[in-house]
Amino acid sequence: MPGGKQIAYEDKNHYPFSLTSKDFLIIDSQEKMDEVFRIIHQHTNGKRFSPIPAVMENETYLVIKPDLKNSNDISVESVVLNKDILYVQVKAFENPDFRKESRFSPNILLKLKGKVSFKKITIK
Repeated sequence: MPGGKQIAYEDKNHYPFSLTSKDFLIIDSQEKMDEVFRIIHQHTNGKRFSPIPAVMENETYLVIKPDLKNSNDISVESVVLNKDILYVQVKAFENPDFRKESRFSPNILLKLKGKVSFKKITIK
């Protein structure tokens, strides 16, 4: 992975369904966050919905869809910003919450600390 600025992040949740038709989605407004959680709530069984995060000025939310190869989920290892490319380092693992044979690429909601702007994402 190229040099650059390490970005502090929180891996908020992994969803076994699609939240966006694109490869990634930058959530930079409360309206976008509400739209994403409308999709999440449509897939939620039961009476309790997960709370919708408030989009604050000093954070950036992001939905990524890494490709799966030999596992049913991935964990995010690091996030680095180099020029206008965000590099997300991931590692495969078997998530007991997902069916073992599931090869659907999870949609991962990440919260980046700070206002992070970029034009492209590379997932390794």
